[in-house]
Amino acid sequence: MTSLRQIINTYHDRGFKINHSLGDRQLESIRKHMEPIGIMVNTAGHDEHVPEIERYVRTIKREYRQL
Repeated sequence: MTSLRQIINTYHDRGFKINHSLGDRQLESIRKHMEPIGIMVNTAGHDEHVPEIERYVRTIKREYRQL
């Protein structure tokens, strides 16, 4: 939670407002901490993937290979 709070504060300091958090079921435990501060947590079901995250991972891998 400490690391997530640092990330959230960094985005807020730069003028962004975080409304949603996407992730897998491992992030379900943060729901109770995020919803009181106005961040909706959306987790994928068992054996499902979050398309936005999967696409981001592919982009990072592609960029890394080009280095």
